[in-house]
Amino acid sequence: MNKREQQKEKTYREILARTEELFRKIGYENTTIQKIADSCGLSKGALYNHFASKEEVLEEICRSYYLQMKQLFLPIVEETGPDMHDKLLAVMQLARASGMNTASAEFEKKADPPRPERGNLLMEQIMGSYSEKLYREVFSRLFAQGRTEGLCDFEGDPEILAVYIHYLDLGMSRQINAVMADPEQPGAEEKISRIIHGFSTALSRIAGIPLETLDTLILTDSYLEQMKTLLLERSL
Repeated sequence: MNKREQQKEKTYREILARTEELFRKIGYENTTIQKIADSCGLSKGALYNHFASKEEVLEEICRSYYLQMKQLFLPIVEETGPDMHDKLLAVMQLARASGMNTASAEFEKKADPPRPERGNLLMEQIMGSYSEKLYREVFSRLFAQGRTEGLCDFEGDPEILAVYIHYLDLGMSRQINAVMADPEQPGAEEKISRIIHGFSTALSRIAGIPLETLDTLILTDSYLEQMKTLLLERSL
């Protein structure tokens, strides 16, 4: 790779990093191409040499997360020796540490004044498509192993179960984001706690894993604390 190609790659990566930072700080809907260009010290024309739209930047951010998480998770899934419980716990520890569970709530900050946001719906669609791919490729294999080991009990194709879990997770994220949109509402923390507990209960039933065991494996308490911290930050 020559110097010109190296500089192009560096600029490309900087655009991704600065755009993600904007998404987290002011939300996807409030981020414009002009703001992205300004944050990178580029003209809009120069930015368009790399990306045709902010939707294209988001697509690449989501694709990068997907590839990164897949690269982290698959060696755990493919390892011989540990049972499904150990593998699921290791995957969830990486997921919590990466912050992937808070990205959606951060990117979906509401516009001011509140209004229907076509852009946020598009963002959810793009993020959701990569999330579903990850669930199909990682969690279907974990639960297939668990059923063989007698550690979970469900009927049907493990890949279908993985898709169900993906949509459960998506529904939980939507409900949490709705609370995050009004962080000072009465009982916000309690609402988030009920949402997360509802997810765990539903997952326990469809996967055939005792709730207490499942809460330990998916680090429910850790996730709840992450969401409470984010709620507090949003209320300041």
